[in-house]
Parts: sequence; structure tokens; C-alpha cells
Amino acid sequence: MGLPFDHYIARAHMRQWATNNRVTVLRRGMKAPKALDIGKAVAADRGLNAPAIEAAYGRVEDAFSRALPRLLDFTRVPTSVDLSAVREYAVLLHDRYPALRGSPTQKYGTHGGNVMMVPSPANWGRTDKASRELAHLATITDREQLKGIRLQALPALAQLLPPVTLVARIGPLLLGDTSIHAITLHRTGKPKRSYTVMPLSSNALIVFGDQAPSNEEVHQLARVVTMKIATESTIVIDTEEAPVVNSFVRQMWEHQLQPAGEGVPQSVDVYDRLQDIPD
Repeated sequence: MGLPFDHYIARAHMRQWATNNRVTVLRRGMKAPKALDIGKAVAADRGLNAPAIEAAYGRVEDAFSRALPRLLDFTRVPTSVDLSAVREYAVLLHDRYPALRGSPTQKYGTHGGNVMMVPSPANWGRTDKASRELAHLATITDREQLKGIRLQALPALAQLLPPVTLVARIGPLLLGDTSIHAITLHRTGKPKRSYTVMPLSSNALIVFGDQAPSNEEVHQLARVVTMKIATESTIVIDTEEAPVVNSFVRQMWEHQLQPAGEGVPQSVDVYDRLQDIPD
């Protein structure tokens, strides 16, 4: 089976990119980006999940939508309810990757999709035997059944994200249908440090890690996650002014006609020096 290139971006997330309730949307294959009213910018196929599952996912998105203004208000300390809501939403984004989500036209998942993958850098992109067996399971198990299992596990998986949570003001950032990424930084002379990163708005992102990133690391994570969102997404959202789409994504997509990867979340290793990259 080929990878379904359908897409999903929650409106709760899209609104944070809006200027006067408008965003700029670019889909692969479009000749030019379009500025759309947020109410008309349909970035979801509601047939991607069974109605009960879609309703349950909607409740997770609503909780995130309520928490997001407080997370972005740097004069306030997020509550445990806010942090729980953003963690569950992060796992939901993880589950919305094309191969994990499946296609509304396919009963079964693609090979490597629908896998019970813990949203942690240490578990993304694994190729051991257990992971391969789960990848095979996706091709013989009803995708809605697997979605139901993942939905039940979502609160527990949210707790398995790296424990330290940091919201940082930085931008401009890009929103796409793959917008949560595991990034490991290999900085010269320092121990490697792994993070899970998700943009919250056009000028703020959230980082989950075993330790808080330094200011320099935050800037590096922002650059890497923007690149990964652009290369792996089928659709991207920018503010109405579209600084990232117009300066970077359009030119790149002229040469990269399809998303990179197989639609399954993969960790990325970033090195300061070429000579440090292992063979």
C-alpha cells in the first residue's frame, strides 16, 4: 500500500497563526499559497476516524484550546491541568501522522503505520524486531480498532513524554500536518540531549525534555523543527503575511514534490560538525 497523503491540522492550533482571522495555506501541488478565512480553511477530513473516536479527539483539542492562552501568557504559571492538556494534545498530534492515522479509503494501515509508538525521542524511528512486528500488525488489523486502543492509552502516553516542559517565545515558526518532532542535539564537547518539540503559535514553541534547553538550544530546535515540518508535511499554515512560506517553503517544494519519509514519526540527530556524524 502506498502512503496516504491526506492531512490534518486542528483549528484550535490554526487559530494561533491567524491575523485578523486569516491564515495563509500552502498544499503540495498548489501553484501559490492562498490566504483563507480561518472558518473556511478546512485542513481536516472528518472521515479519517470513526465518529466516536473523532469526538474523543475533539475533546482533547478543546482542552488544549482552553489551556493555550495561559501557556502563551508568560506572566502566568501554567497549571497542572494546562500541562496535562498540552501533553495529551501532543500525543494526539503524534497520532495524526499520515501512516499512524491511516487513510479514509483504506481499511488497514500501511506497513510501519498504526504502531503503538510512545511519543519519546528514544522510541521514534526504532527498527528492532519488536517494532517490525508492530509494523506488520498494522497491515492486518483494522485501523479504527488500533485507533481505539491508542485513544485509551493517550493519558498514559502523555505521562511518558519527557518530564520537563518549557514554553519559549521564538519565531517565526511554521505549522504543518506533522508538527511534533523528536530532535537529538549532538553539540561538540557536550553530552547529547534529546527533546520533543511542538510549535504553539507563530512565535512560540513548547519543548519536552529530560532537562530544560539553553537559549542557544531553543534557537537551534526552532530552526530544525521548522525544517522538519516543511519537509515532512503535505500542508503548511503560516500567518497572513506568510514569512516562512514565501521565503523558504515555496522554493523548497518546487523541488520536493512529495513529503519526506514514510509518514511515521522519526527522530532526527543534529550534529555541530560533519566529522562527528557516524558512518
